[in-house]
Amino acid sequence: MGILVGGPNNIITSAVAADLASHPSVRGNNKSLGTVTGLINGCGAITASIGLLAVGPLQSQYGWSSVWVFLMGCTFTGTALMGTKIKDELFPAPEGYSEVEANLAV
Repeated sequence: MGILVGGPNNIITSAVAADLASHPSVRGNNKSLGTVTGLINGCGAITASIGLLAVGPLQSQYGWSSVWVFLMGCTFTGTALMGTKIKDELFPAPEGYSEVEANLAV
């Protein structure tokens, strides 16, 4: 089960950290980038651990099928929250357009 939870957490954290590296407020300041990346990673780890605390009670109360539904719900929620980022990665803005102009053209 850990592979289902840990992998998406690491991917999302890495994607957010990579986006932050190009943001003007932290560009060229490795200390700020490291601090923000650490906070994001820490929040992701805490959230993942809280989610895993729900596995025991769910399994004992409702059975293993409820655990799988919970994990699928977490995966769907994470994907939905990252939906705009996924869209931007799959369909980048054409050269010379801003992201807002490209979204209006679609």
